Amino acid sequence: DNRDMATSAPQKPPTNLTVVTVEGCPSFVVLDWKPPENESVTEYKVVSTENGGTAGKDKSIITTNQTHSTVENLKPNTSYEFVVIASNPLGEGPSSESKPFRTESADPRITESISMGKDAIWTEVRFNSDDYSECKGKQYVKRTWYKKFVGVQLCNSLRYKIYLSDSLKGTFYNIGDQRGHGEDHCQFVDSYLDGKTGQMLPSDQLPSKDGYFRAVRQEPVHFGKIGVGTHSTYVHWYECGTTIPGKW
Repeated sequence: DNRDMATSAPQKPPTNLTVVTVEGCPSFVVLDWKPPENESVTEYKVVSTENGGTAGKDKSIITTNQTHSTVENLKPNTSYEFVVIASNPLGEGPSSESKPFRTESADPRITESISMGKDAIWTEVRFNSDDYSECKGKQYVKRTWYKKFVGVQLCNSLRYKIYLSDSLKGTFYNIGDQRGHGEDHCQFVDSYLDGKTGQMLPSDQLPSKDGYFRAVRQEPVHFGKIGVGTHSTYVHWYECGTTIPGKW
């Protein structure tokens, strides 16, 4: 562990600062970043600045030893800038590039027309998936009201693989269906349609995997075994009639 070997404060900034919005919750976001390469870091300072706020009251600072952080109590319909600074016992390093972000209005009548198909819900983030997919394209993530991250990997903007995870850094798992072949999993990408899915194999022809599963739309998911020896099928891809990341 090179943390104890620090000979100077970090010389490089954290990179790849990403803002992941949380659906239906304009007051908080999840920030994610990459540590500076070959630097010993013991702590990160996450600085949120409200644009146009009262001087001195417009900044909030969170410290963490993780490479992600939740920023809470954001005001609706307000513009912010986020930066991250790495530090160790010898001092602070340079600040990351600033990431601007505007929160949504708290009034659903105002944001509904904008947020349907709005790009901000989906954030392009690389994630680790338990691979069972024909889709090898870009990966997008969004946080949902049921405290899970939905990850999609595109075959194209209308066909994609849907995964679920408890954390941005953790494994994104397949979703099993105890009744059907994942048609109702389109709920996870905000589609009210029952989707087309493929390829449809019975559970006893699918490898046993860990994953989330449920039987019907709106039911909470459970975590456990899916595939052979269970009644849960899973699929290579979904078509839900919704384009990701947003409207063309």
